[in-house]
Amino acid sequence: MPDHAPTRRDRRLGRAADPIPPVPPGSDWKPARRGSRLPAWIPPPVRSAIRIGFRLGVAAFCAALGLALFYLVLALQYDLSEIRRMPERSIVRDLRGRELGALHGDSRRLISRLEIPPFFVSALRAREDKRFYQHMGVDYLGLARATLRNLQDLSFSQGASTLTMQLARNTFDLRGKNLHRKLLEIALATRIEWEYTKDQILTAYVNRIYFGSGCHGLDEAARRYFGTDAAGLSPNQCALLAGIIRAPHAFSPLRSPERAMAQRNQVLDRMIAEGFLTPAAAAQIRSDELGIADHYDFHRGSPALHAVRRHLEELLAGEDIRHGGLEFLSTIHDTIQTLLESELRALRQNLGAGIETAGLCINNRTGGVRAIVGGSPPGSDFNRALDAHRDLGELLTPFLYAAAAERGKSPRLDQPVRTGRQLDRDDLLRLLARLGFQGPFGEGDDLLRGALVTTPMELATAVSTLANGGNRPRTRFIRAILSSQGRPLYASQPAASPALSRRAAAAALAMQFPDGEPRLLVALSPARTDLWAVSCGARHTLCLWAGHDSPQPLEDPDAALALGNETIARLVRSLRP
Repeated sequence: MPDHAPTRRDRRLGRAADPIPPVPPGSDWKPARRGSRLPAWIPPPVRSAIRIGFRLGVAAFCAALGLALFYLVLALQYDLSEIRRMPERSIVRDLRGRELGALHGDSRRLISRLEIPPFFVSALRAREDKRFYQHMGVDYLGLARATLRNLQDLSFSQGASTLTMQLARNTFDLRGKNLHRKLLEIALATRIEWEYTKDQILTAYVNRIYFGSGCHGLDEAARRYFGTDAAGLSPNQCALLAGIIRAPHAFSPLRSPERAMAQRNQVLDRMIAEGFLTPAAAAQIRSDELGIADHYDFHRGSPALHAVRRHLEELLAGEDIRHGGLEFLSTIHDTIQTLLESELRALRQNLGAGIETAGLCINNRTGGVRAIVGGSPPGSDFNRALDAHRDLGELLTPFLYAAAAERGKSPRLDQPVRTGRQLDRDDLLRLLARLGFQGPFGEGDDLLRGALVTTPMELATAVSTLANGGNRPRTRFIRAILSSQGRPLYASQPAASPALSRRAAAAALAMQFPDGEPRLLVALSPARTDLWAVSCGARHTLCLWAGHDSPQPLEDPDAALALGNETIARLVRSLRP
């Protein structure tokens, strides 16, 4: 009889193994280690590697399962009914907490699936999520490709977000580019796919996504940019709107039409590559008229609200907190704003037809813009207080005094050319840039006579720097942003950078305003096309401008000077406590 356990041959022949004798008490005998299930021909090192790999695989599977369960539980805490709910209004408040208006949320209209143009759906899929109707919220092929790319670049630039994941991010305010947010997006997208149909997800996405210029939802964007409803969008317009979603502020057709058209072309190219469109059809679409609306009554409310809206778009261009329910605490003072609007309206009427006006008021210490008026047209993003670049003229004189005093030279009263000739040109340009002037600058004595192109904002900042003891304040429109629960999302503190010595700033003010308060300057540009008026107060700086959009001489320059002086003087008297 064999003295071993039965072999495979024994079992095949029906042989029984000898019974295993009982282990005597106290014996240290142990059964032999169980033999490997791997074939005997595999070398021992390979056997070890296979065993370790198997164990690591089991551990990784358990870890992945635990991670998936964790994020699934986390995702279960979110209310998916928010997906189809209209986002809340975002309120802008003034310095005293009074409501200036709603930034967005009032004019948004929810559209149905039938109102979404089929071409827009195809463009959106080609650009953002071509397998939208095949995946269950996550495109794992795209995610794997993006992960490899991120590992190669050592960055988090590639996100591979599906439409469902973008909907989750925009609905639940998931911010920041990190692994936690991405995993939570995946879990939420999976829940959304379980809860809603593809058409419901697509409709919710189209109604919620941000298209720039304060437009939330396809219908509002269609009306803002093209003067039509969503159902009336042409293929050309659909391709453009699908293209600007990734960076709606940077690619806005109102602010950057060339970049918007480039995005449109990229969408059409993607549609060709994905088989949604033929090259001939794409060429025809490119040749069609785009039809940007000349005017749409979108910018309702005060001019200050328009400026705050623009500033916020620049401030939040890379953030995902623009979907509503927020409170924006601005630096605007509603009383000063009302006064400025009233005075500039009267000045425009008194100066005659075709004249435009702009102005702003800055707090010298904090840099907060207390009031701003950029003029018409109401549907334009062009703000003359920020964007109108016009010749400055003799209002450059106090800054030449300051530059001369800064370099230890003697300012010559009422002689800007002789004062400026004491300075090296490059050094003078550096000093003017520190005050906030960006140019372009004239050559030689022309510059010293005021051949400097500037905006009302730049001039106001430079004047405020003199009033602030040589410290240039950082101008701002926003003090803080609060979530719908009152949680601070952003805060802006007053800041200033040294531009001149306190001695130089004081010397310039003393020469320009020897009689002290009120410190007012009213002057015309060299070609007598522009009226400038500034007030350099201890607390506030005011700057007013009037002229034609296409520069032409003022009809009655002397009357314009008198009206400008009266206007700025009334405003200064009204601002005194």
